[in-house]
Amino acid sequence: MVNLSWAQEGVIRYNIQGQVTDSLSNEPLGYVSINVNTMDKPNQPVVASVYTDEQGYYHIPNLLPGKYQLESSFVGYRSKAVPFVISKNGPTAVLPIIAMSPDVNLLGEVTVTARKKLVEQQPGMLIYHAENDPSNTGGSAADVLRKAPALNVDADGNLTMRGNGNIRILINGKYNGQVARSPADALNMIPSDIIQSVEIVTSPNAKYDAEGAAGVINIITKKNSQSFGGALALTGGNWEQVLNPRADFSSGKWNINTYAHLHRLQIKEERQLDRLPDAAGETGSSLSQFNTGNNVKPHGALDLSVDYQADTSTLINFSAAGWLGNWPVNTLQDNTNMLNGTSSYYQQEVHTRRAPNAGFELNSSYTKRFRRPRQEFFAIVQYVNNLKDDYDYDTWHRNKEGNIIYQEQNLNHMQTVEWTLQSDYSHPLSSTNKSELELGIKSIFRDVVSGYSTLASEDDPNQLLPQPSRTDQFDYSQNVLAAYLQAKLDLRAGWFAIGGMRLEKTFIEGRFRSVAAPFKNDYTNWVPSATFEKKWNNNGTLAASYTQRISRPSIIDLNPNIDARDANNLVVGNPDLRPQASHQTELSYSANTPSGVFLFGSLFWSQMDNSIEDVVHIDPVSGVSTTTKQNLGASKQYGMNFSTTWPVSEKWSLSANANTGYRRFRSGALDIASQGWAWGLNMNLNYSAGNHYSFQAFGDYDSRAITLQGHESHWFYYSFSAKKELPKQNLTLTFITSNPFSSYTSRIDVFRASGYASTFNTHYYNQSFKLTLGWKFGQNGRQLQHKTVENDDVNSSREK
Repeated sequence: MVNLSWAQEGVIRYNIQGQVTDSLSNEPLGYVSINVNTMDKPNQPVVASVYTDEQGYYHIPNLLPGKYQLESSFVGYRSKAVPFVISKNGPTAVLPIIAMSPDVNLLGEVTVTARKKLVEQQPGMLIYHAENDPSNTGGSAADVLRKAPALNVDADGNLTMRGNGNIRILINGKYNGQVARSPADALNMIPSDIIQSVEIVTSPNAKYDAEGAAGVINIITKKNSQSFGGALALTGGNWEQVLNPRADFSSGKWNINTYAHLHRLQIKEERQLDRLPDAAGETGSSLSQFNTGNNVKPHGALDLSVDYQADTSTLINFSAAGWLGNWPVNTLQDNTNMLNGTSSYYQQEVHTRRAPNAGFELNSSYTKRFRRPRQEFFAIVQYVNNLKDDYDYDTWHRNKEGNIIYQEQNLNHMQTVEWTLQSDYSHPLSSTNKSELELGIKSIFRDVVSGYSTLASEDDPNQLLPQPSRTDQFDYSQNVLAAYLQAKLDLRAGWFAIGGMRLEKTFIEGRFRSVAAPFKNDYTNWVPSATFEKKWNNNGTLAASYTQRISRPSIIDLNPNIDARDANNLVVGNPDLRPQASHQTELSYSANTPSGVFLFGSLFWSQMDNSIEDVVHIDPVSGVSTTTKQNLGASKQYGMNFSTTWPVSEKWSLSANANTGYRRFRSGALDIASQGWAWGLNMNLNYSAGNHYSFQAFGDYDSRAITLQGHESHWFYYSFSAKKELPKQNLTLTFITSNPFSSYTSRIDVFRASGYASTFNTHYYNQSFKLTLGWKFGQNGRQLQHKTVENDDVNSSREK
C-alpha cells in the first residue's frame, strides 16, 4: 500500500502519476488502460480513467484525499490492482512503477506459454526485438538485420533500406568509428547474441542528425543490472569461428557491463568479368577476367560501460570501446584483352602487405531526470580515434611464360580523430505530461589524415620508381554545428503529432601536400520534419510523416588516391563532391490484433537532389574503366512495404517482410537515365517442438534491381536452425546452416558505359555450417535506460 503525505496545508487536490512496464523485459507499455476507483465508496463509479502514453507514463489529476485502488489492464497481460491512500494535501505524487505480467496459458501443471513481441511500431520507427528470435545466436549483426523489417543485407554485407544504401547505423545511439570506415565490416564486429533490439527509423525527426537519406538504424545491445552474471558463446563453423564473452556486475549505485568479440572470418569469392562493345559489330577493345580470392580476416572488439546511479534521478555513464582487425584482400586474376584484333594475356597477383584497422572511443555522459515525467537534461562528450586504417599492397603482372612485366607497390595510411559535444533538454508541456518540448545543441569536430604513395616499374619490371601523380597527403577537416527545436503534442482523441526544425552549419576544408589544390566548402541546412499519428485504442495506428535529409560525402569518397589493385578497373575518390539533399514522405498503418498478429504497411516517396552515386567511365582506347562517385541531377523512388508477425498456433509462428519500389535516376549533365521496379520478400517460420527444442527456417529473395548504369540480378539466401535449451545447466546448443544445398550462390551485375557492356558474375561461397554453445550465468536484471550521442552525419562508404 502507498501512503502519500506532505506537511503543507491549503491544497485540497492531488495529481497522481507513474509508469507501467512489462515485468519480463522491463520495457514501458504504451496505451495501457488505467482506472481509479474509490475504496471509501465501493458503489461509486470509476473516478478517473486514462491511457498510458507510448513510454508507459500516466497522469491522473484532481483527486481528493481518500482511499483508492488503481487498476491497469492491457490486451495480452494480466490486470493488476494497486491500492493507495491520500491522507494529506500536497503536490503531484509519483506512484511506484507497475510491472504487468504477460497473460499465460497453463498447460497441465508445468508448461507455461507466453508470447513476446517480435516487431512493434512507435512514432516514426519500427522496433525489431531480436532477443525474442531464437535463431539470433552464433552470428553477427548482419544476420540479425536480414530479418528486420524494411531492411536488406546483400552477399557482401551491405545494408539497404527500401533499396537505398544511404543509412546511418548507430550502436546504442552512438556513432562508431568502425561504422564510418566500412558498415559491412562493422556489422561483422557485433555478435548477434548481445543484440537486444533494432530500431528502424524510417522517418527521422529533428532530434536526429540530418544525415541519412534512407533512414537511421539503431542497434541496442543487452545491458543488465545484476549482482554478477553474463554469458559465454562459442561458435565453430566451416567459414568462421567466434568467441563472445559478456559479463554484468552491479553493486549499490554502480552497474558495469562489458563484452568482447573475437572473430576469425574466412571469405572466398570468384568473379568472372566480360566486357564487350555494347553493339554487335562495333570495333574496340574487349576484356575477359577471372578473379579468385580466399582471405582470412581476424578481428575483435571490446566494449565497457560503467553506470553510476547517484540518486533516483541522476545517472552518470562512462563507456569505452576498442577494435582491432586485419582485412586483407589477396587475389589472383587472369586477364585476356582483345584490342584491334590482337589478343594479349597476363596474370595479376595482388598481395596485401598490411591491412590493419584499429581504434578506440571514449564517452562520458550525464542524465538528470526531474520530478515531472519526461523532464530531463542530458549532456555527453565523446572522443573517437581511428588510429589505423591502412591498406598496403603489392601487385605483379606476369605474362604467359610467368615473367614479371609490371610491378606496383601502393601504401595508404588513414587516421581519423573526432570530438563530439552534445546536450539535450526535454520539458513537459501539459499536466498530463503527454506533450513535451525538446531542444538541443551539438558540435562535431572531425579531422582526417590520409597519406598515400605509389612505386611502380616502367621500362625495368624489377626497378620500382616513385609515381609523383599518385603520391600525396590529404588532410581533411569537417566541423558541424547544429541545434534543434521539436514539440511532441498529445492532441486528444487518439491524435499525436511531432514537429520540429533542425539547423546544421557545416565547415569543410581539404588540403593536399603536393599534387592537388586545396578546397573549402561551407553550407547551411534547415531540416524540417513532421509526423502525425491517429490511434484507435490498442489495435491500430495511422501515421503520416515528412522529413528532409542531407548526406555529406565520406573521406573515402573524397580521397583522390587511385586504387589500382585491378589495373583494368580503377577506383578513385572525388574531392569535388557536394552533399546530397532528399525529401521523403511516408504513410503507414499498423495494428495489433487480440490474437497476437502484428501488421504493418506503408507507402513511401522520396526525391534526392545532387544524388551521390557511383559513375563508371570506360576509356574507348584501352578499355580500362574508372569508377568514381559524382553528384547526379536527381533520383526518385516510391513504393510500399509490408511486415507481419503471426502466431499461427501454440507451436508455430510466422513473420514476413515484403517490399516493392520504383526508382528513377536522371542526369542531364551526364546524359544518364535509368528506371525500373524491384521487389523483395523474406519469411521466417518458427516451430517450438516442446522439451526445449525449437526449429526455424528463413528465406530472403531480392528481385532484379535497376542501378544507375545497369542492373543487379536477383538474389536468394536461406537458412535453417535447430536449438536445444538445457535450463538446469544454463546451456544452449544451436546449429545453423545457410544455403546448404549448393556450395555457392551467384549474383550478376551489369554496367553499361562509354559504349561498353560489362557483366560481373560473382560466386559467393557462403554454404555454411556452424554450431554454437551458449552458457549463461547469474540472473537477468533490469535494463538501465540512458541516452547516448548520435553521430549519424557522414555518408558511409562500402568496402574499399
